[in-house]
Amino acid sequence: MLIEQLFAQGIMTMGPSRLDPNRQVGVFSPDLIPKLSASRAAEIETFRWIAGDWSYENLVPATRVSPAYADIGSQTFSLCEGDTWICVVSPDGGRHRHITFDPFSKQWIYVLTRGSYGILRSPEGWTGDRMVFSGLMTMIGINCEWRMTWIKISQDEFSFVNEEKREDGSWAYVDDWRFRRKEPGARSS
Repeated sequence: MLIEQLFAQGIMTMGPSRLDPNRQVGVFSPDLIPKLSASRAAEIETFRWIAGDWSYENLVPATRVSPAYADIGSQTFSLCEGDTWICVVSPDGGRHRHITFDPFSKQWIYVLTRGSYGILRSPEGWTGDRMVFSGLMTMIGINCEWRMTWIKISQDEFSFVNEEKREDGSWAYVDDWRFRRKEPGARSS
């Protein structure tokens, strides 16, 4: 059970409540918090290069009912929430949490909350210049198991490929997103 595991692993201990110090409740182990913060900061640093303004091309193959097409656009990413999240910046300047590192589970988390909904995970994180996220999601009303393979080509170029799991367990190519920094060498936070 969750609470038992948290106490057994030393993640939680008994301590005073923030709202009523006379009440003993489960709290995070005080010596663990700085270690977790340092772990998250080190991992986020490996993704800091993404901060800035990007142009993209989305390549979508033909299907039996639709032609192939390529869409284009731009996207801004920034570090936010005290540099604990990589956020997508909307045209109105709003920042939306998108990617973070969970130091408890030691995995990257990719969050979809606008039009597509889900949480994809990457337990392996960066392996060289590649990271794979996977998980269940709802893509514009359709439930599916999804896999995204990110490839960092350089500080100024990256791509990711989306795949959907078929009923037989194999992965089917969905589309390819290719990003180029608008001002090579420039980064923002």
